[in-house]
Amino acid sequence: MLIKLKVQNFAIIEDIEIAFKDGLTVLTGETGAGKSLIIDCIGLLLGERAASEMIRQGEEKATVLGVFDNLTPLIKAAMDNANIPEKDGLLEIKRTISSSKNVIKINDTPVTLTQLKNIMSLIADIHQQFDMVKLFNNENYLAMVDGFNSRLINQYVTRYLESFNELKKQYDNYKALVKKIDEFNHHQEEYEYAYNEIKALGLYENEEEDINSEISLLENYDKIYSLLMESKELMDGDSLSNIYTIKENISKLSEYQNEYQDYLSRLDNAYYELEDIFEDIKHKANELNYDPNRLDSLIERSHAINALKKKYNKTFEELLTYESELNELLKYKEDYSILLKEEKDKLTTIYHETYLRANDLHKVREDIGLSITKDLEKTLSELALSCRFKVQINGKEKDPDLDISIFNENGIDTVEFYIETNIGEGLKPLAKVVSGGELSRIMLAIKILYIKAQKIKTIIFDEIDTGISGDVASKVAKKIKEIAYNHQVITITHLPQVASLSDHHIRISKSVSNNRTYTTIKELSLDEKIYEIASLISSGKITDKQLEYAKEMVMERK
Repeated sequence: MLIKLKVQNFAIIEDIEIAFKDGLTVLTGETGAGKSLIIDCIGLLLGERAASEMIRQGEEKATVLGVFDNLTPLIKAAMDNANIPEKDGLLEIKRTISSSKNVIKINDTPVTLTQLKNIMSLIADIHQQFDMVKLFNNENYLAMVDGFNSRLINQYVTRYLESFNELKKQYDNYKALVKKIDEFNHHQEEYEYAYNEIKALGLYENEEEDINSEISLLENYDKIYSLLMESKELMDGDSLSNIYTIKENISKLSEYQNEYQDYLSRLDNAYYELEDIFEDIKHKANELNYDPNRLDSLIERSHAINALKKKYNKTFEELLTYESELNELLKYKEDYSILLKEEKDKLTTIYHETYLRANDLHKVREDIGLSITKDLEKTLSELALSCRFKVQINGKEKDPDLDISIFNENGIDTVEFYIETNIGEGLKPLAKVVSGGELSRIMLAIKILYIKAQKIKTIIFDEIDTGISGDVASKVAKKIKEIAYNHQVITITHLPQVASLSDHHIRISKSVSNNRTYTTIKELSLDEKIYEIASLISSGKITDKQLEYAKEMVMERK
């Protein structure tokens, strides 16, 4: 239950605090005073998105703080899952809105918007004015039906999604194989020719690099030979012997001064390294040989490789990879029909399994729909709307060609609401036949059933009674009061019938000071409540008769 709401710098609200109580609390006041802003603030506590435009003009940030009590074991379990500690048996939500970032904390613990929504869906439900618009669009009906038993539905949806995700993967695999085989059949001769042509060249890894290196050697033979011979003559001289003598001298110096020890170690390494290098270079000089036929052969081989690279628009490494891919492609051409059948069989099995699970979900929704239909007709009758109502769950048929477009993230179902408000007219789609006042009562009836099903303790209405009056308004008021016997109800109303039944009455007003608009709140006393109800009855100046009638309404319901 919401026990406190504190708002600072939110739109025209500068700083207010409201202590909410059990039972029915009504909010009244002139248009534009800020009644809906209070509902918006509660909406933020329940997980609505925030925007920097909500911040009061001239301020850097807005804050909305709400405190809830009477936490159920289910709510506490959800808090544990989000690593949110208890706080003296309370749940405190604080949302800070600024131009740079929005911060959400529950019991001083930062949380995400999703975590906030998940927890608060167990505590409270909010009806806002635009919610009735949802009844004009049947795309909203499936979520509404699922909401009546979300925990059960989620079990079936989770099981279904396991199969559906597997189906999508297998479907992609199968379609990729079909495409691959079609492409292979279309280009088979081309693949065979390319493979044989590349294979005939007998390419091996790093061959191009080896060829270019050897061509460079043979084309620059004279220069290389001359440099090697000159280096060999120098090596055969005293250069290495002189280094050896220097090394020995340093060795003797190190006997007298330790600082030469490091030089000795480095000279040792350098000497033996140079000795190895000299031997290798002498060996290369002795082995160097010029073969013009070998050069011609290498150039011819290089031209053949380059021609193939240009033909297939590939690098040397890509040619090797392409040859391997073509080999694999052609190796299994005889097995493609077998492989395709195996993948089709897998797809068929998963398809049927997915459909079975989707159909299980469909049956659960049908049961929920039947329950809603029965209870909704009864509740609407109590709201002076005698009608026939039907929740139709339409499931798609299995496709013989395994078309997976019959499935989506929610299964195979679409939902339609049908209503007959006049006997003999027959059931017709809800959105096409009802008036605004009827929509208000239908949405109220749906909300009543929903909060009972979800065992939600706090319900907030933003003008749920729009478009109704007279005897209908009295019945709607009684139904709202009936909800408040077991739930905390907070509602904005313009109906004196609803206001007269309230346990607590808060007036929202606005004033202007120093060219700024301010919202103020006041919990009304009994006399103030009677006067406020008289103002709801009146279309102008309040008369004594209206005050007397307002008093009768209040006292009659006490």
